[in-house]
Amino acid sequence: MCYYSSLLLIFLLSFYNISLHSQSLIVGIPSADVAEKGHIEFTHESQVNTWSTPKSWNSFNFLCFGIGKSTELTATFNNLNNQGSENMSAGLGAKHVFKLSKENKYESKLTIGGNLLYSLNRKDVGFWTYSHFSFRLPKTKTRLTAGLSYGTEQSFGFRKVLLQESNFSLEPQRPFSLMVGFEQPLSKHVSLVADWFSGDHDLAALISGVQIDIGHHVLIFGYKMPNDFNRAGQAVVLEFMISLPTKRH
Repeated sequence: MCYYSSLLLIFLLSFYNISLHSQSLIVGIPSADVAEKGHIEFTHESQVNTWSTPKSWNSFNFLCFGIGKSTELTATFNNLNNQGSENMSAGLGAKHVFKLSKENKYESKLTIGGNLLYSLNRKDVGFWTYSHFSFRLPKTKTRLTAGLSYGTEQSFGFRKVLLQESNFSLEPQRPFSLMVGFEQPLSKHVSLVADWFSGDHDLAALISGVQIDIGHHVLIFGYKMPNDFNRAGQAVVLEFMISLPTKRH
């Protein structure tokens, strides 16, 4: 879809009366929302780079199942399309959101979660755990999120260390990272979104974009900019989420 067609689509959608639907990710970091009880959310994210060498297509896939009481179970599959990646992985975990006040115009929330990770190519086990605080500005409805995460190389990858001449070794990345998120609704179904990981690991980047909500579907068109501008990893980001009830009412 060309640039002008995308703008036209966003403009036309802004006149439909569609409820804003939450999802478990902002773009690349966990959000302050969980899947509805009894609903399964499937999210696919592609990061595509066709203009540099080597060309790349990375795939991230997430399954979330809402079990109620602001809790969801999660399954993740990372880098499955990234040939040569040292951290293709699968994971199982959970996320819980604490609403800090039932009657709070700032909608303040504390989120905690984690995943047990298994490397599909190295056959070893690791983890990722995180927590963040978020709140919404009453007038603009802007949601701001900030927190910390810690994890192993199954999620954050490896750093190449030069030994001599063209020989490298792989150093596991196990960073403490700052996570920051931004969500700004423009209408009932169009938002500006962005999130950022600190550091110099595989996930260390700013991803910003436009989110379009259509019923129980979410589309995100964005761009990824690594913290190290000279490092490979810039990419167009396309994300799609669908939420489905497991039982008919």
